[in-house]
Amino acid sequence: MTAAVIYIDPLAIHPVIDGEWHRTRLGGIPEPGQAITMLCGATGIAAFQPLGERRSRQIPRQCPRCDAICRREHGIPPQQERLGRR
Repeated sequence: MTAAVIYIDPLAIHPVIDGEWHRTRLGGIPEPGQAITMLCGATGIAAFQPLGERRSRQIPRQCPRCDAICRREHGIPPQQERLGRR
């Protein structure tokens, strides 16, 4: 049987801690059990589960601190300013 290769972009990984998804700077795919530090300073241990497991618990919300840091780093207006332009 031929091996299946799965390509994962580290920039697309959003770890979930206590119902909030975060942003982090990963140089590669973390190993299970590896400590990860989020942009907001929260830390967690890498563990992988199928997407269906996430949905069976709750839909995570975005960490506002990680979002603000990411927006600032990429020159994107803060969420409040974006909503106020309507």
